[in-house]
Amino acid sequence: MSGKRFDLAVLIAAGGFYLANRLWLSPAAGGWLGWFLTCYANDLFAGAAIAAWADLLLRLGRLPPIRSWRQTVPLLLACGFVWEVLAPLWKPGAVFDPWDLAAYQAGGAVWLIGQKNLPR
Repeated sequence: MSGKRFDLAVLIAAGGFYLANRLWLSPAAGGWLGWFLTCYANDLFAGAAIAAWADLLLRLGRLPPIRSWRQTVPLLLACGFVWEVLAPLWKPGAVFDPWDLAAYQAGGAVWLIGQKNLPR
């Protein structure tokens, strides 16, 4: 699978998971699984989707793709800063959750591991 196809697959999987989680999974699950699905699962998939989207845009612009944690960590920290620190300043009901930042990074790490394991 090429890098572009991998990125597209990650984006489709993340979008599909988000819809399934919002509509069926988190409302149906209880206990710790329901809590995880409600609070952090979408953020984990978002980290992978953000990295895939950025990588896809770089590839389409004929720029070097993302290849290391030195690129993914700052990208996801910047996105997390906007959503977790700045968004609560203008969006009523939004709150800062440092664990969301960790979930974004974990999703980015999963994406990076998947990207590294692609056949060349």
